[in-house]
Amino acid sequence: MRVAVVEDDLSIVNLLRRVLIKEGFSVREFSTAESFLSAVFDYGEEFDVVILDVMLPGLSGVEACRFLREKGCSVPVLMLTALSEEEDKVKGLDSGADDYLTKPFGIRELLARLRALLRRRGAVSLSPDRRSGVVVTDVGALVDGKEVKLTRRERELLKVLVENRGKVVSKEELLQKVWKGEAVSKRVVDVHVKHLRDKIGDRIETVWGVGYRLVEGTPE
Repeated sequence: MRVAVVEDDLSIVNLLRRVLIKEGFSVREFSTAESFLSAVFDYGEEFDVVILDVMLPGLSGVEACRFLREKGCSVPVLMLTALSEEEDKVKGLDSGADDYLTKPFGIRELLARLRALLRRRGAVSLSPDRRSGVVVTDVGALVDGKEVKLTRRERELLKVLVENRGKVVSKEELLQKVWKGEAVSKRVVDVHVKHLRDKIGDRIETVWGVGYRLVEGTPE
């Protein structure tokens, strides 16, 4: 699971990094909301959950969360802040945050809230596809019986390709079904397909100028 930590307090960042990595999370750190939003919308990075501080230099966490939701990004957001007034919590939740935790916080409570957000989000699951040898699971995929870990976006991308096995799926359709209206370019699709190929092998064929197709006839 990939976690984005958007926090400018280095002591908190160091604490969260140690704890989250120990719990098996992959952590990406950002000191500003602008750098986080650029990673998501300019470079197509994806995360399973975001820990977002409210008081940040430049764009605030509330503004950043509102921007995420306006662009159609549904990633779970745990808002983290020293502000404890009810009005501040309401502003955070109204901006689209899924949960709110006030500093100072307990590590066990933070981890429990993260796990609850991830459970609430759900996962993609499919039946086996005999001709492609691929099964999409809750945490990744089984490829010829071997477990492969995938990101959430990679799972969703593979799901669409498996459902349309043997057919060409355009980049426009992939953007619509996987990114669901988020403001990202077709180049993001290419990058994710490349990452997916690196993990499951050459099962995805490029149809130049059109899109991608899951190749039939691969071993079970």
